[in-house]
Amino acid sequence: MAKKKQQLTLDFDVIRKFEKTITTASELRTGIFAPIDKISANSKTYKDFITNNRKRTIDTSWGKTIVKGNILTQTHRDLLDCIIAGAKEIKELEGGGIAVYFSTTDILKSYSGKLNTNTRWLKDKLDEIQNSSIEFKQKNTDDYYSFSIIDSHAFSTKHGSFGLVLTPAYRKFFEEQLTVNYKKELPKLLKVKSALLKAIIRFFWTHSVSSNMEIINLLQTIGFPLESIRMKQKAIKEIKDNAILLLEYGIVFEPKAKLIYRKSSFENGITFMKGHTDKGNLSIEKSTDNI
Repeated sequence: MAKKKQQLTLDFDVIRKFEKTITTASELRTGIFAPIDKISANSKTYKDFITNNRKRTIDTSWGKTIVKGNILTQTHRDLLDCIIAGAKEIKELEGGGIAVYFSTTDILKSYSGKLNTNTRWLKDKLDEIQNSSIEFKQKNTDDYYSFSIIDSHAFSTKHGSFGLVLTPAYRKFFEEQLTVNYKKELPKLLKVKSALLKAIIRFFWTHSVSSNMEIINLLQTIGFPLESIRMKQKAIKEIKDNAILLLEYGIVFEPKAKLIYRKSSFENGITFMKGHTDKGNLSIEKSTDNI
């Protein structure tokens, strides 16, 4: 196994991929991070999660995902984005893990938009990610992945900063998947207060040219908990009420309950990078074709 990882390193500059992009398209297309800020213990979603031995399953046209351990939310995704985008250093470790060093003060400020020293809360959220695992079966392929994202996190006296280690299994997933870079757009994205709207924006930003989807299908794809007709109606109303805001992110609301995204319709620097299984193409992708 170690020899295989060494060979991947020789053929593919995974550090450059982490430095030039922020996350995989698959993570944003398959509901791994639920379109909520936090989960209520009284919700049907949480009760079903507990009944199913702390497992949450999302089945979409891109693949089937099972999240185990904790229900990951847009808060967890926000923090991971801030950490990757604000990393002081990213380096490969012996054994295949990826170390990411960062300032907790800077990350909390990026996340909240103001000075924030609540490092205990940050560590608790990183614990929740660390204690979660993901199974992902990609549609129309034999590709199957099973991984946790974070292996460990702690203060590094050697680097004089906090650090976390991404697992070798997640590193492999990141290597082989299409990844997206919206680091320049992240401050603007973090100003969006609604977790649902954030998840929708992230989903559409994984498309290099354009995309459109019926709202109900979109809600199912991003893992929105459609527990009742009332919740479905509330979600649709929230999208409709924020139609002007969504325009700023390239998304148009159609009266027939459809959302249309065109990357060229708003100023952005979103780019993409293919994985090493795609003929080893390491170039930053411009919008030349639908992805």
